[in-house]
Amino acid sequence: MLIRQQDRDPFDFHGLTIRDFGAVAEESASVAVVDVPAHGEHPYAYSSVCHKCYFIVEGRLRFDVDGVAYTAERGDLVVIPKGIKFRYFDHCGVPARLLLVHTPPFDAEAEHILPNLLREHDVHLQGEHVRLRPMTESDWEYVLAWNADPEVLVWSDGTDQVRPPEDTKGIYRGVSLFAYVFIIESEGEPIGECWLQKLNLPHVIEQFRGRDLRRIDLMIGKPSRWGQGLGTDTIKTLVKFGFQQEAADGIFGTVDPKNARSWRAFQKAGFHEVQIGPDEQALVVWRGTEE
Repeated sequence: MLIRQQDRDPFDFHGLTIRDFGAVAEESASVAVVDVPAHGEHPYAYSSVCHKCYFIVEGRLRFDVDGVAYTAERGDLVVIPKGIKFRYFDHCGVPARLLLVHTPPFDAEAEHILPNLLREHDVHLQGEHVRLRPMTESDWEYVLAWNADPEVLVWSDGTDQVRPPEDTKGIYRGVSLFAYVFIIESEGEPIGECWLQKLNLPHVIEQFRGRDLRRIDLMIGKPSRWGQGLGTDTIKTLVKFGFQQEAADGIFGTVDPKNARSWRAFQKAGFHEVQIGPDEQALVVWRGTEE
């Protein structure tokens, strides 16, 4: 059987161009070609029926699959089982092409696009000096201001380059699908943000296969509140929640080696450095509830 591409009209899906070749192999699978423009993105979604196999024909894409980040290049295959949340996007400014196989064949009614909003939760945590409350869509005034301050960004992201506001919102909304995302308050004032998320570092997950691993990230967005122990208190509060209420097996954090203040905050919270994988950042881990 030969199916010519000119016999299949392409259609647009959230800025991606898809050419669906339909069911093949006695209708056990379907095949499509997906063209991803520069900076194009597939939104967070999942299928309740189909497994998806993406073969990278051209280009280089970032995939987030069930909270784990992968960079897929030409010749790589990304397999996404049914029910697993995923997205992918071009982060290099270069178009890409994918061969997509669905098994069983593509079923439009089984596809679920997730809303582009922060995932809601109702967890409130109290530390010694900080209170952690759920981040909501009404908090962008604070969060965008912190993420637009080069003095804050150089320590939190390792760069003073400010992202467009919608890109920043997209990061938090994406993380929230696999995390508890909080606003940090002190003395009734919002001073930063933090989250406890499912660990998304593949080389670490591989070495601790079968364990429930989490990751802490945080930003004290008001420089006037730096050096007051609020970061340490935030980490301790998240660690307690992670071990006692979430029953995690291990909690990780990544620290820029140049950020001595952040490294001290993790150390004071009981973390120690471990050398795992090729990551240039120092990786710190607290394994077990009693360490």
